[in-house]
Amino acid sequence: MIPIPACSIVSTPVAGRLTDHLAADTPVRVGDVVARVHAGGRDHELRARTAGRVGGPMLRPTQPVDAGDAVVWVTRGTAA
Repeated sequence: MIPIPACSIVSTPVAGRLTDHLAADTPVRVGDVVARVHAGGRDHELRARTAGRVGGPMLRPTQPVDAGDAVVWVTRGTAA
């Protein structure tokens, strides 16, 4: 069996274009901005729902996204 770390997926509530995201291994706390999506003429901030470290992006910046797409995953734990 492959061990899978406990993680939280951050998804976008709107369709648009991913503009940026935090790098892997960046410590985050609940509510920290981990990515941004540009839609409807403005940027929407995607925030961490759990403390830990950014495990990695699921998409690359400038990539189009649909509402509900997973953007970044965060490993659960204590942010440094």
